[in-house]
Order: sequence, then structure tokens, then C-alpha cells
Amino acid sequence: MAHRRILTAAAAAASLAAATFAAAPPAAAQTAACVNLLVGAGYSAWMGVQVGKGITWSSSFPIGKTRCIRLPVEGMVQGTPYSVIVSAALGKRVTCSPDNLTYSSSTPYSVVFNAWGTSLSPKCAMPDAETTTGAESADMDTTAAGQRALEEFLSKGPQEYSGE
Repeated sequence: MAHRRILTAAAAAASLAAATFAAAPPAAAQTAACVNLLVGAGYSAWMGVQVGKGITWSSSFPIGKTRCIRLPVEGMVQGTPYSVIVSAALGKRVTCSPDNLTYSSSTPYSVVFNAWGTSLSPKCAMPDAETTTGAESADMDTTAAGQRALEEFLSKGPQEYSGE
């Protein structure tokens, strides 16, 4: 009988843990915020992390590259809401979706967004199970620079852009 109570208690604990994790919101970013500028995008860009009215900007990066900003940035503490933004060179700025993320120093992962579109209509979203890039329905032509970046990506994999 004691053995049965132990199994029942273990099952109850497992059920409670599963319910707790199922009800918890998905983990947001914590070690870095990153933006992939997808091949086919019509612009180079800057990405930024916005906390309140302040923005920490990256250096610019071209089509087919990724830029990251380490977290926390200035003004960010445990529980601070923040957004990731993309600014197209000679174009518009857009807040990535979802926005209003919550900083948690205990999560050892980065948040990653994909950006695409044109300089006057940039798009930026977190990939999900439905759309791996968010750009499948974007109406765009691949530029020669975008095609070269795709070929480099396919041969070398993702690379951090080092040119400034």
C-alpha cells in the first residue's frame, strides 16, 4: 500500500508540474535579441532593442545576414518589457511581432526574428510552426545580391556579419 501511495503522489506531482508548464506563457528572450534579414529583402537594416523610449541599435547589416544585441541592454532588469525593431536603410522602421516581450535573466536562449519586405514596407516577425519565415506570402523578387547571399548561406550556413 505504501508503494501505491508513492506512485500516486508521484503521478499527482507530475500532473501538477505539467499543468503549471502548460499554463505558463512561452519563454521570451534572454541572452540576445537577433534579426535575420532574409534573402530577397530589398534593404539593408539596423536592428534595435527598445526599452521604454530608449533604443539600443546594432550596426547595419546586409541581406542574408543576422545581427544580434546581447541582453540585458541599458535600463533592462528582470521583468522589463521590451520590443525588437528593424529600421530599413533609406526606409521605414517597424516593430517586430510579437512585441512587448518580457526580459528574464534565467532563460538561457535568444529570441530570433526574421525580417523581409521592402525599404518602404519592412516586415519583421518571429518564425512559428505555421510559417517558418513569415515571408512565404511576401510579393518580392530576389535581387542579384540576395541570390548571392542565398548561395553563400547554402554553402556556409548562417554567418555573423563582420563588415562595418
